Amino acid sequence: MSVQKNTNYRLTPAPGAEAGICVLTSTQVEGPFYFPSPERKDIRENRQGMAMKLRMQILRSPGCAPIEGAVVEVWHTDATGVYSGYPSEVAHDIWKTVVLLGMHGVNRRGELHVEPTEQTTFLRGLQRSDASGWVEFETLFPGWYEGRVPHIHFKVFVEGREQLTSQFYLDPATCDEVYTTVAPYNQYGKCPLSFENDIALRDNAEALGLLLKPSLPERGQMLAVARIGIQRA
Repeated sequence: MSVQKNTNYRLTPAPGAEAGICVLTSTQVEGPFYFPSPERKDIRENRQGMAMKLRMQILRSPGCAPIEGAVVEVWHTDATGVYSGYPSEVAHDIWKTVVLLGMHGVNRRGELHVEPTEQTTFLRGLQRSDASGWVEFETLFPGWYEGRVPHIHFKVFVEGREQLTSQFYLDPATCDEVYTTVAPYNQYGKCPLSFENDIALRDNAEALGLLLKPSLPERGQMLAVARIGIQRA
């Protein structure tokens, strides 16, 4: 299946904790595999893979003032590219994905959505930001699945209202290293797609503050940090 190449996307790094700056973080599509997550810090459950701590600071933009009490929700695939709540066989079979979307997909707010078909919740969770705007999740480095580059979805709510839906894109060099050297990622090897032909970046070409580059493992755990700027809080 060919994917149109996009050379006009604007993907910039997510500011880290020491950056001293924030940007107005770009919106990206929700994707078809969202459903509400349980409130918890450790979202790994029984999944295997490279441990990763994901820290996010929620800030007003402009001004970078921290927002306390924001609800931050994340969801992503496991090391083999599987989303909880959905059949595992679709991850690396694009035609089974097409069948799933065709049979169960519905239009919701202009996007294709599929209700979960299984009662699993691994690698989904939400946290409420502290007085400095920070939330922290204990998770795993995500794997890739057919049709997309590696990514992590997230939403931000303030006072019950959704302020941002977006997704982080993972640094390709880090992905290549993990996918070729660490089990169980290495059973599928490198992701065959690039940012230039990712469907979400094609349709949402402005991706400011969304390139995430986790640090190399320390004591067996990666660390990824991002400051998220939202406007309407």
